[in-house]
Order: sequence, then C-alpha cells, then structure tokens
Amino acid sequence: MVRYYGWYSNRSRGNRRKEAGLKTDIPDSTTVPEEIEALDVSTYKPCRIPPKTWRECIKKVWEVDPLECPKCHAGMKIISFITGSQPEVIRQILEHLGLWEKSRSPPKRPQPFQDVIQEPIDDGWPAHEEPFCTVN
Repeated sequence: MVRYYGWYSNRSRGNRRKEAGLKTDIPDSTTVPEEIEALDVSTYKPCRIPPKTWRECIKKVWEVDPLECPKCHAGMKIISFITGSQPEVIRQILEHLGLWEKSRSPPKRPQPFQDVIQEPIDDGWPAHEEPFCTVN
C-alpha cells in the first residue's frame, strides 16, 4: 500500500482544487464531446516481422544447431517430415536401424482383494483407553 504525504496527499490536493475553483478530474458522464477525431488507418501497413523458424528457436533455447551433424559438424538438410499419423513408415525406419522392439503383452491382471481380517493385538503397550499416567 502506498501512502502519500505533503504535496501529493489527498488533503493537500483537495485544498489546492478548492482554492483554484477547479472541478474534479472525473468527467461528467452525461456530457458528450461535440466532435470526435478519428485516425485514418486504412492505408497503414505495418512492417512484417518474419517468424522465427524452428531451427532458430532450438538454437536460441538449447544452444545447439539441429541441422548440424553431431559427428562431423557438416550441414544437414531436411529431406522428409514424418508425423505420428504414419506408423508404418516409422516402423520401417526403426526396423532398418535395428531399433524396433515388438510390443509386449499387457500386464497380468492383479489378484482380487480378499476379505481383511482384523484380529486384536496385545503388544504389551497400554491402550489409548487406559490412562498412561496417574495423578494423585
């Protein structure tokens, strides 16, 4: 919270307004200006800022050029985009590289819960019903 003292306080600003005979800063909502000036923006064409490519974004964030070979540091070029909607193409590429793993079977169903049997336990400690100290 900000508090103003002296020249900027509410009281001194109010006193200055009274002495000057000015109205408050809030305009009357019933008054409408006679003429409104509008700017003509129909001919304005903003400068087009080209969007950053994904390569530039990755270079900025990770400080690594994604189109530079990690072994020989030569430039690479994109020859194809593979999306997740092409599972057959993905499988063929991974099989060729020897990285394809066949899917495993789903895990076995867990055994159903059996009835829980609660038995009283005598552990040698006083129960919570028994007072653990006596007062004389």
